[in-house]
Amino acid sequence: MTSFSRIAKLTTKKIGKITTLYIWIVEIKKLSSYLWFINGQDSSGYIQIVVKDKELISQLKKRKKGDLLKIWGVVKKKEGPEKRLEIELTKFRLINTSREWPFEIRDDANINEDTKYRYRYLDLRRPRSKKFLLIKDKLCHEIRNFLHKRGFVDIETPILAQSSPEGARCFVVPSNLPNRYYTLPQSPQIFKQLLMMSGFDKHYQIDKSFRNEDARSNRQIEFSQLDIELSFTSEREIKKLVEKLLQTVLKKVFGYQITTPFPTLTYRQVMKKYGTDKPDLRQNPQNDRELKFCWITDWPLFEYNQEVKKYESFRHPFTIPKKKYIEPLLNDKIKPEKVIGEAFDLICNGEELLSGSIRIYQRDLQEKVLQILGYKQEEREKNFGYFLRALEFAAPPHGGVGLGIDRLLAVILNINNLKELIAFPKNIDGTCSLTGTPNFAKEED
Repeated sequence: MTSFSRIAKLTTKKIGKITTLYIWIVEIKKLSSYLWFINGQDSSGYIQIVVKDKELISQLKKRKKGDLLKIWGVVKKKEGPEKRLEIELTKFRLINTSREWPFEIRDDANINEDTKYRYRYLDLRRPRSKKFLLIKDKLCHEIRNFLHKRGFVDIETPILAQSSPEGARCFVVPSNLPNRYYTLPQSPQIFKQLLMMSGFDKHYQIDKSFRNEDARSNRQIEFSQLDIELSFTSEREIKKLVEKLLQTVLKKVFGYQITTPFPTLTYRQVMKKYGTDKPDLRQNPQNDRELKFCWITDWPLFEYNQEVKKYESFRHPFTIPKKKYIEPLLNDKIKPEKVIGEAFDLICNGEELLSGSIRIYQRDLQEKVLQILGYKQEEREKNFGYFLRALEFAAPPHGGVGLGIDRLLAVILNINNLKELIAFPKNIDGTCSLTGTPNFAKEED
């Protein structure tokens, strides 16, 4: 048991009783030689501390904004119509001193962005900044609860991994072996499929994924993602699961009542009607409280890159073609760009929140897709041999999704910059204002 309370835990039941708090001094108001007020803050909120004792006032003259105190005092009802509490100070002890703040720790402070993130630990004391991380914590907690109740197992997959063919450049991590390296995963795609082949037929994880590309306001090079994979499923079943997940957690965390099922449009329909694969279906795009979800399905499996004269995956090379295209694809009876895959995206208010698909689960079909993408047999074995061998051991049909946690929150909270939702984010150029990373490599590294 802790021997102190928190500001948010103080109630009218505590009136007249001594309480103990740890507080940072936010402001000291000197009304007279015998009456001072301190605005104090802890991890849960703010409170006014009344100082009437001349000896305590004398001791407080040495204290300044930002200092950390342990205080003892009597809980009292603050004068006025509001049912707010205050503390009348009876004793305090200095725990630590603070240098001068680089900015005021309050929500209405005008702070330069670089300064804000250089001193992110101070910025996170501001209620607004702290609130976003607490909401993210609650959202992830409810997601875990929902999935655990439905038999999903949380299993971690490697961060030090092999490069993947998923579009963006990878981050390279040197190893202790000469000329050999790891990469940081853009997603746990292959590993979560391998878990299906391992007999874990319902898997999820909230993981860190990495993409070595320019950061934007709605994109970070390091981000949080919910990955779900399950065996013996269908596109329809996965979509129903996702809809129920969002309906449940958004109600519990935000009080939103969302209607399901979400409307569905094909990729061809949406491009013809809206000219984009991320349509905003709100009647009034300025309405921040409205959430308009829609599924985009029937994505092409391949696209032809005229510059390099080769086929590329429209999404990733592990998506299974729709059934009617499998035999023609295996026997070269159809142009690859005509093949439609069992893939689907979830869009909300013009932002892609989720990408999913039913996966290839037979080696011959997976080899054919890789062959069309230009991987020679030696390259297929070098880059995917372990995965292709796993497909030979009666892999179950399976599918899954990846949902961006930060982007989901940005849409719901109407936040334009994902940096607000990440404790220690990166800048557009990939640097960190707080730590100064990336660093130059040292010889001993």
